[in-house]
Amino acid sequence: MKTVITWLWLLPLPLTFLLELLTGSGWPLVIANLFALATVLPILVLTQSRSTEGRVPPLGLLSLAALLLLLALVPVAFASTLSLTVMWLSLVTVVMLARWFATRTQLLLLILLSVGNVIEPGLMGWGDGLTFAFGASTVIVVSLSLGLLLRMIDRSLIERHATAAEAERRRMATELHDLVAHEVTGIVVLSQAAARSEDPRILKTALGKIEESGTRALDEIRSLVSNTATDSIDSGPRAPVASNIQALLDRAKGFAGAQDLSIDIDGTDTEAVPSAIWPVLDRVLSEALTNIRRHAGAEVPIMVRVFTTASARPGDRSGHDIVLTVGNGPGSGGIGSGSGTGLRGLAARVDHLGGDLFAGPSQDGGWVLETRIPLTSRVQG
Repeated sequence: MKTVITWLWLLPLPLTFLLELLTGSGWPLVIANLFALATVLPILVLTQSRSTEGRVPPLGLLSLAALLLLLALVPVAFASTLSLTVMWLSLVTVVMLARWFATRTQLLLLILLSVGNVIEPGLMGWGDGLTFAFGASTVIVVSLSLGLLLRMIDRSLIERHATAAEAERRRMATELHDLVAHEVTGIVVLSQAAARSEDPRILKTALGKIEESGTRALDEIRSLVSNTATDSIDSGPRAPVASNIQALLDRAKGFAGAQDLSIDIDGTDTEAVPSAIWPVLDRVLSEALTNIRRHAGAEVPIMVRVFTTASARPGDRSGHDIVLTVGNGPGSGGIGSGSGTGLRGLAARVDHLGGDLFAGPSQDGGWVLETRIPLTSRVQG
C-alpha cells in the first residue's frame, strides 16, 4: 500500500494531457506538454524510484528537471489557457526539490519554478488570469509545505537512527565490559601470579583457572553477539548472576581467592529484597572487585558489607534501602587504569532502580564503592 501511494502522482498526467489534447488548447500547449512529458517525467520517475528503494535521489537530474520545466513554461505563456500537465509536473518537482535540495543552485531553481508557475497564469490578463494565478499560488504553497514537511521527517528519521545506533553502541560497550572485564582481570592476575611462581602445582592450578576464565569470557561474548537484537541494558546481564545473599557472598569469596577478605551481612533482611535488585548488586560487587585487582592489586585486604537500613533520602520516612559497600586498603600492585565505562554502566543500572552509587577514596588511603537501592524500587510498579 505504501508503494502504491508514493506513485499516485502519476495518475493525473494521462488525464490532463488527453483533456488538453481533446479540447484543442493549441499547438503551443501541446508542444509544451510533449516536451515536459518526454524530458521531465523520466527524471521524476527515476527520482521517485530511488527514493522508494531508500537510495540517494539524483539531485543533479532533479535540478535539470526544474530547468526544463522553466523552458516548458515559455510556450505556455503564448497559449490561451493554462497547461495542467506542465503545472502538475511542476508541483511534483517542487515537492521533490523542497524535500531534497542541498545547494544554493537547487534552492534558486526551486524558487524560480515556484514563482514561474504563479506568474504564468497572471499573463492571461485581468479577471480569469488573476484568479488562476491565485489558485496556482495556493497549490504551489501546498507543494512547498509538503516537500518541507517530508524534509523534516527525513531528518527526524536520520537523527533517530543515529541516536539508536549510538545507544546500541553504548549498550554493547557496557554489556561487554560487564561480562568480560571481570574474567579478563582475573586472567591477568593469575598470569602474573604464575609468572612469579616456580611451583608446578601452582602453575597447573593457575593455568586451569585461566582456561576456565577464558572459556567463560568467550561464551559470554558469543551470547552477547547472538542476543544483542533482543536484549537491552536494563534487561540485566546474560551471564549467571547472584539471585540471593548467599550467591552474592560466594561471588566475593570466589573472586577474592586467597586475599584477606572480610564479609559483614549483619542487619540484612534478605526476604525483603526484591529479586530485581540482586543482579544489580552482583554487578556492583563484580565491578568493585575487578577494580580492586586492576588498581590496587591482588594482595590488598577487601571488605564487603551488605545491610538494610531506613532510607536516607529526604522526605522518605517509610522506605528502606539495601546498602552494599565494597572497600579495600591502600595498594599499588594493580595491572593498569580503566576507562570509567564500568562505573558509568553501574550508575545507569542503579539509577534505573532509583538508587545511588558512590565511588571514592576511603579514610585509610584505600578505595570504597557503595550503592544504596530502595527496597520499594520503582521497577516493582
